[in-house]
Amino acid sequence: MILIDARTGSRELAPHITSPKTICHLDYADFAFSGNGPEGQVGVGVERKTLMDLLQSMTSGRLSGHQVIGLREQYDEVYLLVEGVWRPHAVTGVLMRIGGKGKWIAAAQGSRRFMVRDVWNFCHSLTNICGVHVVCTSNMTESGRWLDATFAWWNKRWTDHKSHAQWVRPREHATFRKPGLTTRFFAQLDGIGWDKAKKLGEFYPDMEAVIHADEKELQTVDGIGPKLAKSIIKQIRG
Repeated sequence: MILIDARTGSRELAPHITSPKTICHLDYADFAFSGNGPEGQVGVGVERKTLMDLLQSMTSGRLSGHQVIGLREQYDEVYLLVEGVWRPHAVTGVLMRIGGKGKWIAAAQGSRRFMVRDVWNFCHSLTNICGVHVVCTSNMTESGRWLDATFAWWNKRWTDHKSHAQWVRPREHATFRKPGLTTRFFAQLDGIGWDKAKKLGEFYPDMEAVIHADEKELQTVDGIGPKLAKSIIKQIRG
């Protein structure tokens, strides 16, 4: 369940959140929920700020000097959700936002104008030094959908997150020498990852052996079942 702080700045987003939710008092964060980390349950806190709120916080020092400290003490994972439409001026780099009449105007606090690099660098510091994930959305509808997606992501079992595996797998098999030709060949086939490719490469030392492979022989390699063996032969012969 997503906990929504009862104060202004948080509760107006409730109609845009479809996940189970309740409005209550939170000392820190606008939204909070529990999730599954690599070693068990974790607490997740989300601080929401419009672009103008963020600029005010940068000016006063309240976010980095007070809120982030409390957020990091109370939650295992912390997000800063920045809401608004903004861009740099094409020539000057001044931070621009959509005004009340739908026109681009300079985003300012009083007489102070901000460069876009000021906002970017502030967010870099929050991410890389304070360990706060920074996310940007355009409006409340998008923010609500992001919260739904993030809540669902954290409530999956940690071991069920697989979308990163395609990128991580080659790194796990880093070696000081180039893999053999047959290993590289098998790694290109559908249904074969680096683990199976390495085992197949060790079993078949050269391409001539690969060409003369048959399904029963392939099934003697660890991890290769009848269905995959048939697929391999089809790809080799094809």
